[in-house]
Amino acid sequence: MSPTRFLVSSFPPLLFLLAFPAWAGTESQDVAQELRRLRERVESLESELASLRRDFGARLSALEGQAAPAVGTTPAEEPAATLSGEERADLEAELAGILGQSVGEPSTPASPGEEKQFTSRTRTLNQLNPEISVTGDVFATVAGSPESNRFELGELELAFQAPLDPFALAKAFLVQEGGEFGVEEAYIDWTALPGGLGLKFGQYRNDWGKLNRWHHHALPQLGRPLVHQAFFGEEGLLGLGASLSWLPPPFLGDYNELWVQVTNDENDVAFSGRGFDDPVFLIHETNYWDLSSASYIEVGLSAATGVNDELGRFRTQVYGLDWNFDWRPPARALYKGLELRGELMYQRREEEEGRLSSWGAYTYATYKLNRRWFIGLRGDWTQLPADPGADVWGVSPYFEWWQSEWTRLRVQYSHSSRQLEEAEAENRLFFQVTWSIGPHKHAKY
Repeated sequence: MSPTRFLVSSFPPLLFLLAFPAWAGTESQDVAQELRRLRERVESLESELASLRRDFGARLSALEGQAAPAVGTTPAEEPAATLSGEERADLEAELAGILGQSVGEPSTPASPGEEKQFTSRTRTLNQLNPEISVTGDVFATVAGSPESNRFELGELELAFQAPLDPFALAKAFLVQEGGEFGVEEAYIDWTALPGGLGLKFGQYRNDWGKLNRWHHHALPQLGRPLVHQAFFGEEGLLGLGASLSWLPPPFLGDYNELWVQVTNDENDVAFSGRGFDDPVFLIHETNYWDLSSASYIEVGLSAATGVNDELGRFRTQVYGLDWNFDWRPPARALYKGLELRGELMYQRREEEEGRLSSWGAYTYATYKLNRRWFIGLRGDWTQLPADPGADVWGVSPYFEWWQSEWTRLRVQYSHSSRQLEEAEAENRLFFQVTWSIGPHKHAKY
């Protein structure tokens, strides 16, 4: 065979032999780089795992009264080596939870350039505990007669509240009055219903006017307004039932809200107090307007109806108009402010003798002198449904000093032309201290 023919016939194999070393070299370089990257990831994970093990060793040493291991200790020197098999398994399970993997599951390396993230799959038991608060309301009364001068624990309230899930929360308030504990409120509140709706189910204070919703310790003065006491009693209006609220698109003012509530008939002052045979129906609507950057006004309408006798033959209807004006200059809101609230109420009560109508109203103003001092004045007037033809008026100036967000001191003088149950004038001086432990402070609604 000629040399030329030999070279032509051997060209493909020779070409492959010449190209193979270059291709093989390139491939081996890629494999080496990938192995190097994997090795770096493994070393990084091993370093982080060793750091976590050292941290757990330190925690276990503190719990067992031993010294924390030094940073350079080896796994054989760690206190974990002295643990029992069950304790070691618990530690490994907690460590696996921090790494976001199952026990025995290998770590998955992150992609090049991707930040490593560790997600715990465990739940902290603390997150399941409700917020717990304790509020105390203590006052001293000076009334001019030895039998009326005394110290009183007006209210001791235990408050429990917590979100149940993203859609609902629950609240419970236990109140001690007269040496006995009772349930003032206990309800579940669905706050994320569609269409601006909210649903409350349980025992609650009704959304009547401005002050009925407030607990005793949060009231702007010591004691509820005289018209509330005459129409609903000293405790106000509350019951067990359901409440539906709605936030409609604004139609009157900048904001509107509507409540429709149905509760047991547990109020024996305005109604019969005989339970759910004939429930109490209530409607409340609020309108809000921004007047300026420093002030706003709210106007609300309320109506409630229920039977007032054991046989269910006669009904009581109560109507209310409430208002709230608030002024707080933005640059001085911590030091200056004015709050003006009031309510006009009308009651129509059916009885065997005919129909009895009663009117009543209150209004008060609280001015903020500085960051801690407040001064205020409340005026009351009401006719007495339980004593037709009689009425009572009163005036109550007061001073407040907020030692902190948790402590309030108040001095209040109250004069009324007569008492609700006795036709004698009344003058009383109060020294009140209200304090709170926990997140539920002197809440206002």
